[in-house]
Amino acid sequence: MSERDEPAIDGDRRVYSSRRRQLQLAFGMLGFFLVTASLVFTPDPENGKLLTPSDYLPVVIPGAILVVWLIWRAMKAHVATDAGGIDLVRTVGHEYIPWSNVRSLEVHPTPGRWGFAVMVRRKDEVLLAVRNEINVRPLRDRAEARRTARVKADLFHDQLQADWESRMAGVAAST
Repeated sequence: MSERDEPAIDGDRRVYSSRRRQLQLAFGMLGFFLVTASLVFTPDPENGKLLTPSDYLPVVIPGAILVVWLIWRAMKAHVATDAGGIDLVRTVGHEYIPWSNVRSLEVHPTPGRWGFAVMVRRKDEVLLAVRNEINVRPLRDRAEARRTARVKADLFHDQLQADWESRMAGVAAST
């Protein structure tokens, strides 16, 4: 889902996903892998010798398999809601939060203060990040990038809040 689009609706399930965000995760992991794997082609700084394939293939091949799996998982990352709760499908991990356990939805600054995170506060006061919005553009105007991140986080928060309220109203009406 782009920041201006509505979530995909499949029956009672709403899926909030962004192809751009999924591709950023996938290409980021691929880039980190390629940069670190390229180190096997540089000479050893102590003795100046290059590694032989038998030295690095036992590490690079399993690493490549892991990166392919992580890229596949990154392309499936999304937030989904249904009548029961919020389903957080992340690159590594999956979490389901029942609506009955949600106290509020909140927007908080990210730890580095460059962006904002939409978070779920559970009834036991635990905060769980649902989505982070961090903008780096415009590069020269950090205040504008931060403001844009806040607008995107507020937009997602408002969509999720409206979804939660409509589902809770439906539960209250049925009882």
